[in-house]
Amino acid sequence: PQQQYPPQQQYPPQQQHQSQPQPPPPSVPPTPSKYEINENSEDDSQAAITAIKKNILISWGLQPPNMQALRPIQDLICTIQNVFPPAFNVPAHKYFKKWKPVASSDLLLSSSVMGNNSFSQDKIKKAVRKLRFFLHPDKLPKDLNAEQSFMCKMLWDVTNDASEEFNKKNEELDWLGG
Repeated sequence: PQQQYPPQQQYPPQQQHQSQPQPPPPSVPPTPSKYEINENSEDDSQAAITAIKKNILISWGLQPPNMQALRPIQDLICTIQNVFPPAFNVPAHKYFKKWKPVASSDLLLSSSVMGNNSFSQDKIKKAVRKLRFFLHPDKLPKDLNAEQSFMCKMLWDVTNDASEEFNKKNEELDWLGG
């Protein structure tokens, strides 16, 4: 006996994978997504950060008229309280009120030693250490917002660079004098 198979079904011929023009999908008006909102807020945040950087450098960090070099570290230390929040539209924070301003006269050699207004290297180094401790990233409060944190980082960087220039200049003077 011969086996009987069920009748074969006819399937439509398979289409070759050819790129045929597809009709465009119906146009749907774009709906704002959370990513677009975040992107805009990131742009706003970046613009705020750029403005803070520019304001710190121009109004405090760089030496006029060319704005090509940092101000001397003693000038930066004595005026840093002027650039702490709420400066440059950065919200105030109670932490910055803890800074005790350093007067320029606190950094001078005693007049009996030199008879003129020369800055004391030791007093400047002590003030720099005090400032580094105050602005150190591990010592900052955890509740600072992004702008306040960036401002602290920027102030830290500028004062470190100015301090390095001060130390380098003094090492060169010591070498020449010594």
